[in-house]
Amino acid sequence: MVLPVVGVLVYVGFSILVGFCGIERRMGFTGTFILSLLLTPVIMLIVLLLTGPAQRAERPSRPQSN
Repeated sequence: MVLPVVGVLVYVGFSILVGFCGIERRMGFTGTFILSLLLTPVIMLIVLLLTGPAQRAERPSRPQSN
């Protein structure tokens, strides 16, 4: 009876860790966490390792007027 509960907690724990690994990705923590729950943390970790971090477009800074 206790073993399935421990298994679910370990699974969710690994999904949370994979979610933290996906913070710098386009989906962010939430998207990575949900997909790791649906697919499995191992598959999502492999996807994260194969893809790079999101390219953040920098906005040109405005000239400051004094």
